[in-house]
Amino acid sequence: MAESLSKITAIFETAKELTMEAAASARTATASLGEDGVFRQRDVQRYLNSRHEKEKLVGMKAIATMMSKGQDVTEYFPDVVKNSSAQTLEVRKLVYIYLLRYGQQESDLALLSINAIQKSLGDQNPQIRAMAIKVLSGIKVPSIAPIILLGIRKSIVDMSAIVRRAAAVAIGKCFELDKSNLETLVGYLATLLADKSFYVVGSAVQTFVNMCPDRLDMLHTNYRRYCNMLADIEEWGQVCVLDMLTRYVRVYVPKGSMVKKQKDGFYSDDEESGKEAEEQQEDFVIDPDLELLLAAAKPLLQSRNSAVVLAAVNLFNALVPEADLSFLGPPLVRLLSRPSEIQFVVLSNIAVLAIQNNELFAPYLKYFYVFPSDTPEIAKLKIEALTLSCSESTVSEVLSELQYYATSVDKFLVAEAVRAIGRCAQISNEIARRCLRWLLKQIHSTDHTLVGESLTVIRYIIQLSPKDHIKTVAKLAVALDSATVSLARASIIWLVGEFAGIARYIAPDVLRKCAKNFTDEDESTKLQIVLLAAKLYSYYIEEKPVQEDQEQEDQQLEPTIRPPADPMDLLFDYIMLLARYDTSYDLRDRARLYKSVLSSQSSAPIAKLLLQAPKPSPHAPSPSQGKEKFLIGSSGLVCARINDTRPLPPWSTDTPDASIRDEVKVEETPVFASLPKKDKPKAKKGKKEIKKKKVVVEKIKQVKPKSVKKTEEDYHTTLDEFFGEPAETSAPVMEEEVEDSEQEDEEDTEENESEVEIIVEVSDDSEEEESEEDSEDEISEGDDENEEEEEGSEEEGSESASDDQGETEEESDDAAARGLLSGQ
Repeated sequence: MAESLSKITAIFETAKELTMEAAASARTATASLGEDGVFRQRDVQRYLNSRHEKEKLVGMKAIATMMSKGQDVTEYFPDVVKNSSAQTLEVRKLVYIYLLRYGQQESDLALLSINAIQKSLGDQNPQIRAMAIKVLSGIKVPSIAPIILLGIRKSIVDMSAIVRRAAAVAIGKCFELDKSNLETLVGYLATLLADKSFYVVGSAVQTFVNMCPDRLDMLHTNYRRYCNMLADIEEWGQVCVLDMLTRYVRVYVPKGSMVKKQKDGFYSDDEESGKEAEEQQEDFVIDPDLELLLAAAKPLLQSRNSAVVLAAVNLFNALVPEADLSFLGPPLVRLLSRPSEIQFVVLSNIAVLAIQNNELFAPYLKYFYVFPSDTPEIAKLKIEALTLSCSESTVSEVLSELQYYATSVDKFLVAEAVRAIGRCAQISNEIARRCLRWLLKQIHSTDHTLVGESLTVIRYIIQLSPKDHIKTVAKLAVALDSATVSLARASIIWLVGEFAGIARYIAPDVLRKCAKNFTDEDESTKLQIVLLAAKLYSYYIEEKPVQEDQEQEDQQLEPTIRPPADPMDLLFDYIMLLARYDTSYDLRDRARLYKSVLSSQSSAPIAKLLLQAPKPSPHAPSPSQGKEKFLIGSSGLVCARINDTRPLPPWSTDTPDASIRDEVKVEETPVFASLPKKDKPKAKKGKKEIKKKKVVVEKIKQVKPKSVKKTEEDYHTTLDEFFGEPAETSAPVMEEEVEDSEQEDEEDTEENESEVEIIVEVSDDSEEEESEEDSEDEISEGDDENEEEEEGSEEEGSESASDDQGETEEESDDAAARGLLSGQ
C-alpha cells in the first residue's frame, strides 16, 4: 500500500514539474514580445536555434508576423535555413514560405537548403513533397535549373495529385528561369496534360497557356476528356481551359453553319395556280465535338466566379455567333449584384456585347438603372448600356429615365444623361425631333452644365439635317439674349454661323447684337463672334459684283468724295478692330488671319475654302466603340491602355479528321513505382523462381521498417559535387555503399546463401534434398543474373544523375535487407 502511494506521489510530482516547465516556456515566449508587439532579434535567433520544435515554431511565427507587416527579415536567413529539415510540418511550411520570399535575394545562402529540400522530395507526406518542389522551383537561381529538372521528373509520376499539381506549376517557373530547356519541359508537361486527375489538369493547362500556347497539337487526344471533366476543374483553371479550347476549336474543328431545310406546305386556295407553297427553315448545324464543348460549357454560365462566366460567354460568342445567344443575358445581368469592382468589369463587357447585338439585353433594361450608391464609372456604363440596348419600342422608357437623370444634382450624371439623349436621337428622325423639343426647353435652365450639354447635343441634331431646322436656329437666336452661360452663347453663335449661307436674315442681326457687348464676352464667345463675322463677310465678297469701270471712277475721285461704304464692310471692320486690341493672343492672331484672307475680292476662293467648307454629319459614337477588337473578359476592355490584343486564330478551312481526337486510355501509376527495381514482381518463369521470389518479398516486407530508417538519410547530390568538376559517376556514394561496393563479390555469395537458407526454412522435411538441389541451381542462376546486371549497368551509364542515384539507393536497400536475412 505504501509503495503504491509513493508511486502515485512520484507521478504527481513529475506532472507538476512538467506543468511548471510548460508554464515557464509559455512565459518565456510571451515575455519575448515587446511593448509594441514586435519580437527582439536576439530572442528570435534563440528560438530558431533551439533544440525544441515548439520554440522553433515560435520563432518562425514571429518571422511570419514581421513579414506580414512588411518588415525586412533577411538578417534571419542563416538561422531559418538551418530549420529546413525540421521534423514539424508547421515549421517546414513557414521555412518554405520564407525561402520563397527571400530566396532570390539571398541566393548564396539559399543554396545551403537545396540538399534538405531534395530529401523532402522523398518524404512520406505528400504535402511536404509538394511544398518541396514548389520551393525548389521558387528559388530563382539559374545555377540550380538542372536540380529543378530532376525534381520535376520525379514529381510528375508521383502517386499524389497534390505533388503532380505542384510539378505543373514548377514547370512554368523552371521555364522562366532557363528557357533553353523548353523541349524537355514540354515533354514533362505533355505527361501532366494527359493526367487523369482534374486537380492536375487545371494547373497543367495554365502552364501550357503561359509557356507554349501555340502548341495546340498536344491537345488532340485530351480534347474530349477535358470537355467531360470541365465542370470538375478548379475555377481559375476553368478560365484557362475554356480559352484554350476556344482557340483549339477554331483551328482543328469545322465551323458551324446555317442550313436551310425546305418543307412542303399546303396547297394554295387558288386552284388555278396549282403551285405548292414551300416553307424554308434555317437550322444551325455544328460538329459533334463542338457540340460536346458547348454542352459542357453551358453549365459554367451559372458559376459563382465571374471570370468563369465571362470566359464561357467569350466561348459562345467566338464559336457560335450566328446562333441564338439570348441565354447569355441572364448570367451577365446576375453579376450586377456583386461588388462595384465586379460590376465595372461586367458592364464593360456588356457594352461590347450590346454593340454587336443590341437585342441581347433588351429584356433587362431595368437592371441598368442608376442607383444613388453607384460610382460615376458604373453610372456611366449603365447609361451606355441603356442607350445601346434600346430600340424604337423601348426608347420612350429609356428617354424618361435619362431625362430624370438630367435633373440630378450630380454634374457628372447630368452631362452623361444629356449625351445619352443625343445618342438616342440617332435611332430615327421622329425620336430626334422629340429629343430636340425637350433640349430646347433646357436652354433657360439655371444649371450651366445642363445648358451647355444641351446646346452641344442640339448642334449635333441640327447638323444631321440642316435644312429642316431653320426655325430651330431662329429660336436659338432669340434665346441668345437671355443665355448667360458662355458655353451656351458660343454654341448658339457657332450654329448661326453654320446657317449663314441658308438663313441670310438671321446671321447679320445676331452679329450686330454681339458687337455691342463684344468686350464683355468670354474668350470662347469672342472667338465665335470673330468667326461669324468672317463667314458673313466671305459670303458678302463672293456675291459682290465686279465692276471695273466703277473702280476706275473711284480711283479718280478724291477720298472725301467716295460713296459711303456698305454696312457689312463697316461691321466687319469694327469687329476686326475690337479683336486687334484684345488681350488674348489667340484672338488677335485669328483676327489678323481672317482680315488678310478677306482683304480683297480676289481672295474669295481661298476664303470660301477656309470658311465655307462643308462639315460632315456628326456622329456621337458610344464610349465603348472601337473595343470590339478585345476578347470578352480581357483586361483591355477595362483599361484601354493595356495592350491585351491577343486575337483568336481564324477559322480553319482545312480541318483534320475527327479521329485525331480519339481518347487514349490514361494508365494509372503502378503500385510498385516507389519500390526498388529488384523488388518489383516479374513474370513467372518456373516453379523454382516462384518459390524463391515469394520468400524474398516476404522477408523484405518483414525488414521494411529497418530499411525505412536508413532511407530517411538518403543521400542526394551535394552542391560542391554538383557545381564541381564532372565526375565519371553521376552521384557520390555513401559510406555504407562504399563498403558494399568494395565487398561486391562477398555480397553476391551472401545473397545466394541467404536465399538458400530461406528456401530451406520454408520447405518441408520431405523436400530438403530437392531444396538443396534447387539452391545450387539458383546459385548458378544468380551468377548469370549478376553478369546480366553488370552488362546492363554499362548501358545505363549514359542515363541522368537522378536514375543513377535512385539505383544506388535501391542497391543499398537490397544490401541491407540481404544482410538482415543472412543474420537470421
